[in-house]
Amino acid sequence: MAKKKTQDQVEEKKEIAKLEDSPDEEMLIEKPKEGLAVELGEVKELEEEVVEEVKKKGAFEKETWKPKTSLGIRVKNGEVSYIDYILDKRIKILEPEIVNALLPNLTTDLLMVGQSKGKFGGGQKRVFKQTQKKTQEGNKPKFATFAVVGNEDGYIGVGYGKSKETVPAREKAIRQAKLNIIKVRRGCGNWRCGCGDSHTVPFKVSGKTGSVEITLMPAPKGTGLKVEKECQKILKLAGIKDVWSRTEGQTRSKLNLLYACFEALKKLVQFKINQKNVETLSIVEGSIKITT
Repeated sequence: MAKKKTQDQVEEKKEIAKLEDSPDEEMLIEKPKEGLAVELGEVKELEEEVVEEVKKKGAFEKETWKPKTSLGIRVKNGEVSYIDYILDKRIKILEPEIVNALLPNLTTDLLMVGQSKGKFGGGQKRVFKQTQKKTQEGNKPKFATFAVVGNEDGYIGVGYGKSKETVPAREKAIRQAKLNIIKVRRGCGNWRCGCGDSHTVPFKVSGKTGSVEITLMPAPKGTGLKVEKECQKILKLAGIKDVWSRTEGQTRSKLNLLYACFEALKKLVQFKINQKNVETLSIVEGSIKITT
């Protein structure tokens, strides 16, 4: 019996030794070729680039867009290819995708209309304006923001959005700003300059909202935007580089000040201009020079 046990133990030891000497299963698997690994890496890089492009703000795919209005159908079919046709005919825009299709190079900015919580109402300026309602269940906060869209070449729009969360409020404001798009007249209306470049407002104009009234005056080239900081963002996206301004009323109410600035830009298109003044002031409406 002792000999049989010893023989069995010897055989087991031999089998264990064979298993230890044999290569692992991982070693038996063939390694992929270097060329294939390089190709897989390139594919991953391309996929990451595509994802980044899709995530970019303002990315719009015209092919996947399903318009809901007759104007949207005409824009998608190519019957309407210029935003000026819609604005000149005073057709109401009900879909923000129309503006995305006709003005693909729009940039978006959120203005500082709120402030962080602080002692005695103080605090730093913030993009979102927070308010809250007292109820039996507790406080119900709401967030509001003011958005501005423009291409820095004569087209501008502003919008105000409010929601229980920050992201829907931002999306509402941007959508509303695209629906309120207008074109702005620019020129060289200052008698000191006469450079012939459309860098400022062509003439003095004012806008009023509530008690706030703002007046925009043409300035020579190199002056800059001499206006409140948030109004500077609106004028910059409209394509105006130099301007003087004067404000009256309760300008601390930021929303009224911003709306008054937008109303002043609206009035630039409402005045009739002679052909002589168009040539002397180098007036441009939107991104097209006036010919009549």
